[in-house]
Amino acid sequence: MGRRGTNALRAALAVLLLGVLAPPAAATGGARPRQVVSPQPLAYIVVDATTGTVLLADKPHDPHPPASTAKVMTALTAMERLAPDAMVAVSPLAAAQPASRINMVAGDQWPLADAMASLMMASANDAAYAIAETAGGGSLAGFQAAMTATGARLGMVDSTFADPAGFDDEGAFAGGPRMSAYDIAIATRNALTLPEITNWASMPKYEFIDPQGGQRSLTNHNKLLPGNSRGYEWATGYKTGYTDNAGHTLVATATRDGRTLIAVVLNTWDTYGWAVQLLEFGFATPNESGTGETLPDVAVSPLARRVADQQAFVAVARGADGTTAAGTPTTLAPVATTTPPTTAEAAAAPQGEAVDGTAIVAQQVEPEADDGGGGPGLFRPRNVALVLLALLIAFVMVRRRAVKRKRARRIARQRARSTMLRSGALPVVDGRYRTGTRTGPPVESHISVRRITD
Repeated sequence: MGRRGTNALRAALAVLLLGVLAPPAAATGGARPRQVVSPQPLAYIVVDATTGTVLLADKPHDPHPPASTAKVMTALTAMERLAPDAMVAVSPLAAAQPASRINMVAGDQWPLADAMASLMMASANDAAYAIAETAGGGSLAGFQAAMTATGARLGMVDSTFADPAGFDDEGAFAGGPRMSAYDIAIATRNALTLPEITNWASMPKYEFIDPQGGQRSLTNHNKLLPGNSRGYEWATGYKTGYTDNAGHTLVATATRDGRTLIAVVLNTWDTYGWAVQLLEFGFATPNESGTGETLPDVAVSPLARRVADQQAFVAVARGADGTTAAGTPTTLAPVATTTPPTTAEAAAAPQGEAVDGTAIVAQQVEPEADDGGGGPGLFRPRNVALVLLALLIAFVMVRRRAVKRKRARRIARQRARSTMLRSGALPVVDGRYRTGTRTGPPVESHISVRRITD
């Protein structure tokens, strides 16, 4: 579809939305209800989650305060650095964050699953800070660097990352984030591949016991989920948001007839109405009729997946039981690094090298008494000595074979000469020297002279 056709579709959609998104205000007396038209969002986008095709968009690359939709990026970055069974430490800073909050207590350790549920379902700001500090090596600055590295690797081009909760006021960390609808769609498309995030984004209710022994019950803030007042039959998640600066924001996912779409709506009071209309438009639009723009391929690299890949690699290298030839078990340990990976390093991650600041290193657990100790891995002195000995043996064997072949050829020539002499033949010397030499006997000709007898 050409640019003129796309513009016509956008205009038609705008007219449709202006007609549909017009809920009546409360009537007074017998007066006719006043119609309040939903304003157009500052930016929106609807994307096919499988192919990444952008089906419809308006100002998709303009960065805006995302409010709590930034927590999708917080969750995504955390899962690249924390194992699913990790414990989240609650600092005084995290515990002091304002509502929405889950009332974490400083000094507590929360299971990552419960903290992630609080983040995605209840939009808990204290959970966002606790997760960020834990995954960022104890600091928000560390997590900001991690988000920036992750965003660059996933192909985000418009955003700056800062506050993990999405705050954007004067108290926000580093001034708060700015994200485009396009980049939020990228984050959501990657998060959809991780059950550790998506299960919570789609769950209506969840109950658990907190570290203080209190009974907790969470209700998902996303009213687009089926069964809610603004429920959409095909909705499957994802994240709501609001601040004074950002206005109402929403990223929504829906699946119909095996096709999953992502809609992002930034800054309009009726985010649900706009999301439904965008999703409906998207389901009615084939990918080939999109805008021509496509999201980057999914590239998220969760820690759990990298560890599993590393264990599989070690099992193949060490044997089916995952042990060394000596029967020593091999374990894996995450090791923090400070240098963001390159694209090539990210591509090599399944072979044991992690991405975005975490390396997975195979560590062999050695016995307490090790007569050949002294260095790690393949370069232990014992291993080096064995390699040198093997090379020496191979050299000697090759040299002996060469000497034997040379001796065999000399003996063969001597025997041939003796045979000729016994038969009365005389070897002929042609008088030439070997090329490049003037010493030694002349070259023996291959011609021999035999005496003819009557």
